[in-house]
Amino acid sequence: MRVGIVGAGALGSVVGGLLAEAGVDVVLLRRRREDVALIREKGLWLEGVSGDRFIPLHIFSDPTEAGKVDLALVLVKSYDTAAAVEAVGTILGESGTILTLQNGIGNYEILNEAFPGRVLFGTTTMAALALAPGKVRHTGFGQTHFGEADGTSSERSLLVGALLEKMNGGPVHVVDNAVGCVWSKLIINAGINAPATLLRVRNGDVPATGAGRALIHEVVQECLKVVQARGIKLIFDDPEAQVLAVCQSTAPNITSMFQDIRAGRHTEIDFINAAIDREGKRLGIPTPANRVLALFMEALEGTVACRVPDQALRS
Repeated sequence: MRVGIVGAGALGSVVGGLLAEAGVDVVLLRRRREDVALIREKGLWLEGVSGDRFIPLHIFSDPTEAGKVDLALVLVKSYDTAAAVEAVGTILGESGTILTLQNGIGNYEILNEAFPGRVLFGTTTMAALALAPGKVRHTGFGQTHFGEADGTSSERSLLVGALLEKMNGGPVHVVDNAVGCVWSKLIINAGINAPATLLRVRNGDVPATGAGRALIHEVVQECLKVVQARGIKLIFDDPEAQVLAVCQSTAPNITSMFQDIRAGRHTEIDFINAAIDREGKRLGIPTPANRVLALFMEALEGTVACRVPDQALRS
């Protein structure tokens, strides 16, 4: 099975690197031509929990040069999913499969509208941090859960699961509740990412105060009302306790959303807290905590260039 990684950012580079080391025929797509040229020349520098080394990769900025693949693994930021549809269509073989392991909700719908019946979806807790062009830190192994949207077992999902296990990046599970997996991770992201970014703290610091724990409580309770209205079954019984547990287990980590703000990039807020607020409105369920977090994050994104330096505030 030939694999195409659409979105060779931090996580995509780790997944692509581990698959390449396992002997999988894998190609990566990355938009910035200068980054692609650097990685082609020197290889990808991958460090962290899986070891420190250079990995030679087949990487392209032009999808027409990558050839056809049997599996397109979509790992672009959620706000780039619609734009990635063209690249996926270019590299995907006639009977090829798509798998999205992106954050938030809405990615499956975008891809399935373009490629009906060909999309698997799920989540992964593998973690990565971009250090510089061509340099990535593998910050954590994790579990990957994915499956068919209708919950059925399929030969293609089992084949994809067996392939992903070759990464040795953590356990891989083909599940009958991919929707529940995605929403379960969504709740964790909703309770941690925006609060940590707005507070400018690491994950473990979010619930360090009573106010922080109260914020997590409000966000999670709103999510639960939406989940219950939709009849979605989560993969854990106590979502709030799970959010707090993830804060503790990833205490030194900086969220990808915080990383995006620090780098002056867009965030995935529209697919996380803002998406929960939109779904709440559709169902007639108030979600004020998620709405305010989304508004603050959108305002933060829009004022990055206007920010007063810390040194000026102290003078």
